[in-house]
Amino acid sequence: RNGWRMISETPLAGMRLDRVATDVVEAIRFGKSASNENNALRTLRRMLSKAAEWGMIRTAPKVKLAKEHGRTELIGQKAEGKLLDIAEQPLRDVLILILDTGMRPQEVFRMRWENVDWEHRTIFIPYGKTRNSRRFLPISKRVSEVLASRLSGMKSEWVFPSDSSCGHLTTVAKAFADAREKAGLPKSLVLYCARHTFATHALAATGNLAAVMKALGHSNAQTAMIYQHPGIEEIRQAVDAKNLATDSRHNSRHTGFVVN
Repeated sequence: RNGWRMISETPLAGMRLDRVATDVVEAIRFGKSASNENNALRTLRRMLSKAAEWGMIRTAPKVKLAKEHGRTELIGQKAEGKLLDIAEQPLRDVLILILDTGMRPQEVFRMRWENVDWEHRTIFIPYGKTRNSRRFLPISKRVSEVLASRLSGMKSEWVFPSDSSCGHLTTVAKAFADAREKAGLPKSLVLYCARHTFATHALAATGNLAAVMKALGHSNAQTAMIYQHPGIEEIRQAVDAKNLATDSRHNSRHTGFVVN
């Protein structure tokens, strides 16, 4: 829906499908960020491929996506504490779920109670175009407490119900921006950073790239590799170990007695 909104604001909206060529698409800018631009480009690519599939055009032109630079900022312990202290509901629960499961915000918003397995302490994500996107996630103790609290007296099928036309929460952007400002945190810190924080800590603690990829719903190892951040302490220990070995070899050459 958002992709079409951006397309509809460009000259493409009034063009015949068979006039939409690769060079025409490349000359149009849809948004300020690569992420927004790719949202529109993926929508356009899907439309054109469907048009070719239905015989409306001979072939779909190639639509190249813009290069995105993933979120690299982490929500540290102090920042997390500040946000959770300030955040009102439902932002607080949304933030905890992303921090402890690595779910995308939209996956959290679209959670149904039928996908929560209390016995095995897992959450099933049924959405996504790929097999990797549809996955099971572990429920931490903190998430279990959040879900139990939300379930109490709940009559909706949605974990985060709302009065919207779709019946569930669709955004907490304004609430997060307000909480971030009150906490005195930089604007570069966005809600999606919570997913990056989960992945970085999970990979550092387990060293299991395959498991982290599975939790995130990634099929490409290169995509998940951005979450590898060698810790400062690890680097310090490595340097100290090297220096210790060098000093040991140096001292061994100068021990022993000198006889005149």
